[in-house]
Amino acid sequence: MMSKLLLTAAEGTTDLTEWKAALGALNMKAVLAAVLIFLVGFVLTKWVCKLLDKLLERNQKLDKSLRVLAVNAVRVLLLFLLLLTCADKLGLPTTSILTLLGTFGLAFSLAMQNSLSNLAGGLFILGSKPFETGDYISMPGAEGTVTQVGFIHTLLTTVDNKQIHVPNSTITGNVVTNYSQCATRRVDLTIPVSYDCSLEQAKAVIERVIARDGRVLQEPAAPFVRVWDLGASAVDIVVRVWCNSADYWELRSWLIENIKNELDREGIAIPYSQLDVHLIGKQ
Repeated sequence: MMSKLLLTAAEGTTDLTEWKAALGALNMKAVLAAVLIFLVGFVLTKWVCKLLDKLLERNQKLDKSLRVLAVNAVRVLLLFLLLLTCADKLGLPTTSILTLLGTFGLAFSLAMQNSLSNLAGGLFILGSKPFETGDYISMPGAEGTVTQVGFIHTLLTTVDNKQIHVPNSTITGNVVTNYSQCATRRVDLTIPVSYDCSLEQAKAVIERVIARDGRVLQEPAAPFVRVWDLGASAVDIVVRVWCNSADYWELRSWLIENIKNELDREGIAIPYSQLDVHLIGKQ
C-alpha cells in the first residue's frame, strides 16, 4: 500500500514538473499559432456539423432526437481533438491531459450510473423504434400517448391529460404494448344470453348489428360470432370483429350498446349472475 502511494506521489510530482517546464517555455509565437489553429478549427467544426446535420436530415427514417445527438457527439469529438492539437502546439503535456480526463470520466460515469443507463435506453428506443411520437403504449405502472422521446425520459400523456415521465431504462427493462403500431385491431366481446333463448336467433341479432356498421372490416378476417361457453348463469357468445386502430374504442362502445338494444327488442334476456341456494332441513 505504501509503495503505491509513493508511486502515485512520484507520478504527480513528475506531471507537475512537466507542466512547469511547458508553461515556462511558452512564447508568443506558439501562442499565436495555437490561437490561429483554434479559430480555423472552430470554423471548420461548425461547417462540418452543419453539413452533417443536413445530410442526416434527408433520412426520413432517422428520428430528430437521434440526429441531434449524432451531430452534437461529432461536435464534441472535433472540439476535443482541436483542443488537444492546440495543447500540443503550445508544448503542453497532452498525456497528462488525457490521463486526467480519463480519471474524471471514470468518476463521472460511476456518479451518473443511473442517468447513463437511461441515456443508453433512450438511444436504444430511438434506434430500434418500438414506438414513436403519437403512439399509444402501455407498460407496468403507466400507459398513455407518447408525446416526446427524450434521452433520459419518455413523456406520456394519459387519457385524462396527465403527463408521466418514464425513465428510459424502465421502458427497455419491461414489456411494452404498442396499440398504434399496427393499422388494424380486433374487438373482442363476450355477450351472455339466457339459457331459455334461441341461440340461433341471438347470433342472428348480433350478426345483423355488426353488418350495419361500415367500420367493421372483412380483412384480415370476417366477423366471428360463435357460442363459446356454457356459464353458470348464461350461455356466452363470443364476438370478434376487425377494424382500423383509430376506430377501436368507438366501434367497441357502439357494438355493446346496439347489441344490447337489439337483444332487448327481440326479447332475448342478458341474465345477471345468480346463485341458487337449497336449504335441506332436518327430517
